[in-house]
Amino acid sequence: MAQYARPDATDSTDTEGTWTGWSDQSGGSNLHLAIDETSADDGTTYIEASDSGSDEGCRVSLSNVSAPGSSGTYIKYKALTQDGGYGQPTLKIELLQGTSVKATTTNSSVNTSSYTAYSYTVSDVSGISDWTDLKLRITMISNTGSGEYMRVTQAYLETQDAGGGASVPITAMNLIYRQMRK
Repeated sequence: MAQYARPDATDSTDTEGTWTGWSDQSGGSNLHLAIDETSADDGTTYIEASDSGSDEGCRVSLSNVSAPGSSGTYIKYKALTQDGGYGQPTLKIELLQGTSVKATTTNSSVNTSSYTAYSYTVSDVSGISDWTDLKLRITMISNTGSGEYMRVTQAYLETQDAGGGASVPITAMNLIYRQMRK
């Protein structure tokens, strides 16, 4: 089974960028609500930044997950961009613990015709000490400042279940109990 850390709050204390460069589909600032769904709804809810010549960043905190094993952790997102003939902007997503960057994926070829799902494998999770303090920083890196936009309709962290969970011993105990009752 997998665990999913989904956006659960918009972090307006980002000192590395300005979250005001991003808005939801209605021009609002509750960005996490537009990208937190379990099934992406594409054009219904999304966050958007326009390429006005400067990089635009936002941060969303993630729901808590238990520390997983050493492999099987992914940054997943679904995005769409516009290329008005001047070159499309780049999308960068960083996994943060507090303010420390733990993983980064950069995509300079986000699909321009439809929302597309992307997945980035986090190769080393050993540096993450607190799985309850994770955030995603989403940055649109400006290309030309000619009005193109970047939209993200879903973003989350997927990881394997925590190792040594209680479900195996409980299951084994249930089997022993059933055998004793026969």
